[in-house]
This record gives sequence, C-alpha cells and structure tokens, in this order.
Amino acid sequence: MSSPNLDALAKAPLFVHLAIIGVNSGPTAIDSTRFNEHVEASGEPNARLCAYTETLQHLTTHFQRLYAEVTGLPDTAPLIEEIQGALSQQLTPSDKLQFLLHLGRVAAAAVRDDNGHPVPERVAMADQLSELFHFMGYGKNNERYTDELQVTTYWPGIDPALQRFTEAELRQLSAVLGCLYASMSGCHGGELGDARKNSLKHCLLAGYTPGMEACPSHALLRYFDQLFWLVFAEIQFAEQPKPLFVQGRQLMLQKFDVEEQAAFTEHLQNFAAALVTEDSPAMARDTLASIMALMQGHDVEIASGGLSEADWDVLSMGLVASFLLVAAADGKVGDKECEAFAGIIQLVSEGVLTSLVFKAAARIPDNMHKLWPAVTARGSRPPQMVLDAVQLAATKFGEEDFDIYRKIAMAIAVKTAEAEGGGFLGLGSKISKEEQKVIDGLKGLLGFE
Repeated sequence: MSSPNLDALAKAPLFVHLAIIGVNSGPTAIDSTRFNEHVEASGEPNARLCAYTETLQHLTTHFQRLYAEVTGLPDTAPLIEEIQGALSQQLTPSDKLQFLLHLGRVAAAAVRDDNGHPVPERVAMADQLSELFHFMGYGKNNERYTDELQVTTYWPGIDPALQRFTEAELRQLSAVLGCLYASMSGCHGGELGDARKNSLKHCLLAGYTPGMEACPSHALLRYFDQLFWLVFAEIQFAEQPKPLFVQGRQLMLQKFDVEEQAAFTEHLQNFAAALVTEDSPAMARDTLASIMALMQGHDVEIASGGLSEADWDVLSMGLVASFLLVAAADGKVGDKECEAFAGIIQLVSEGVLTSLVFKAAARIPDNMHKLWPAVTARGSRPPQMVLDAVQLAATKFGEEDFDIYRKIAMAIAVKTAEAEGGGFLGLGSKISKEEQKVIDGLKGLLGFE
C-alpha cells in the first residue's frame, strides 16, 4: 500500500467541520475552539499512534495552506472525490476504522450550537456527509443508553451543575467512566451482553434522581449518558488507558468537594458492579482491580489483557482474512467455502468458550458488515491483516491463548480448503495445490514454521 496522501486525508476533518458549521452563519469562537482542541489533541503524549493522529499533525503543520485550499474551491465535488479515494485506497482497514470513528466525532461536535444544542440544519448536513464518507451518523453518535427509559427532557449544554467545568474538563472527567466501560467491554471480547448493558442503563438513570440536580457527580452521569459516543471516541483516541484515569482523578480532586467526590466514587463502583459480574473473565476482574486502585491514588499498571474494540476488530479481521486467502486461491469464493466458514464460526459461538480468545471468532457474524468490506477493499492486504492479528495476539495474550488463536485461524483455512475439494471421483486430497500453497504461507504467518 502506498504512503497515504496526508493532504487529502487532512482535508477530511477540516471539510466536515466547515461544511457543517457553514450551513448557518459560519464558525463561532466556540465552534473554532472545539475543533482546535480536537486537532491539538494529536500532539498530546498519550495520543493514539495511528493514521488519524498523523493526519491531524499534518493539518496542524500546514493549516493555513489546507484551509485556503478547502475554502477556496468553487466546487467541492473534486475535493469529496479526493477524500473518498484517500479513505478507501490509502488506509489499512484498522486505520480506516479509527479514521471514520473520529470523522464522526468531528461531525457530532460541529452540529451543536454554543450552548450545546443540536442545530437541525447542521444535523442534516452531518447526515449527508456521513453518507458520503461512511462515518457514524448523528443519530448513532447521539444514541443514549437511557433512550428506552424515556429520559427526554435533558440536555447537558444547559445543565447548571456542569457550568463550573470547561468542555475539556467534562471530557476528561467522563473519560473515566468511558474508559472503564471500554476496558470492561474489551475484557469481555467486545460484547458486554444484554444483562450488563441493562444494569449500566440503570446506573446512568441514577444521574436523573430527583433532588440531585445540583450535584456535579450526578450531572456527570447525565453528561456521559447524553454524549456517550462522543466520550467513547475520546477514549479511543488515547494510546494508553492509565493516563485517562490519573488525569480524571486529579481533576475530580480539584473540582469536587468531599461529598461530591464520595458520590463520584459511588457511581464508579456501581458502574464496576454492573460491568463485572461473577461470570466475567478473570482478566476483567484483574483489570478492574487495577483501575480501582488507580482511582484510589495508587500508582499501578492496568492489568494486561483488556482489548479495545479496535483491537478485537484486528483479531477478527485476521480470521476473516485467513478464510479469504484460502477461499480465493482459485480465483473465486464458492458457496461451499462460505458455508464451511460459517459452520466453524457457529461451532465456536455455540461451544463452551474455554478461552476469551474464541470471542475473536464468535463476534464475526455481528461485525461482518464492517469486517468484510475492510478485508475485501481495493488495496487491502489480507496477509498483512493476518500478521497484524498474530502480532497483536502475541502481545495481548498468554502463550496458551496465543496458541488457541493461531489454531482457530489454521482450522478456518484447512476447513475452507477442504470444502470444495475431493479430487477425481472423490478420491485423493481435498485440498488443491493452489490452496495448499496458501495454507503453507499461512503457517509461516501464524508462526507454525
């Protein structure tokens, strides 16, 4: 894959921001501040090392030139095509997923007026752009955990209990809750399950308790609920979770009095009880213990093993890529091969999961809508996806679990190859020479040779 066109990529968040705020009277000082804070975050020590961070750093360095080029175009159609081409052809699948997550974040911030209210005209423009660039739309970015509980009379932009905080401080405080959620989701294979999610909903509903409207700790629950996906994108932008907890705790001690700190700690403990139950994996309990120790002021490392949603996507894509490499060895992907792949995934999903690693396969059906396009996109490199997944598994899992991941990938490859084989009159090897060559290559990528 060629080096990304950073000019084209850097124009993407700038164009999304300007197009949305431009439907009214143009940017206010607060509009500009929000966008500038987002761009400047790429220079923070804990910024995630990915193509999006590199793109924002490029935008910072060349801002005046890029701004002039974006705003000086009489017709935006060529710019849109340029951005679409860069997104589809010049990014790895994992980088593209991150990039689109943050484009949605730029859009979700731009639709709000100075008081935090969504502006209908801006929302409509954001929805148009989400269709063009395939980032998360306004509706999904503003989906609340309490929607089913009919909390419809609140908006954080006018909450008196939040006026003592800047927007940056609110993001830092709510990132404590968001990072706890993301860490526990990662420890559960990227899926918490309905029971834990329902428990979390009721934890958030506590923020709307009558008589507690003036408590900033309760208000923070309301903020987190209303802007859940913005907070989630914020913590996805971080390279390591520990600094987010340390920063959030320090800010809590500075901004909250003793009673408010006690309320914040209680809410955090309720979150923990909702997200980690008796049937949770050991890594979830270990990771939670590390997080709670950090929030008590102890300098500990967060237990390894908890993976982000993006990490789980990489592991799942490695398995899908293992299937595709073998299935397409003869130039096409056959129905029997697809059935064999689906059968393996179903077997893993329905079996007793002796290791959390099985989740990398079990989550594929629910995430195939984003995994398959990423693996089959023009310019994608399935062998590299397998190698990226193997390297991630080697880093995140112990030796036994790492071996399980490799065996799942190899089982997928072999069963796929056998699906449409059979030799002459059903005799001989079920695996063709082309497929065997791919399998041999996979063995090398998976570290079996």
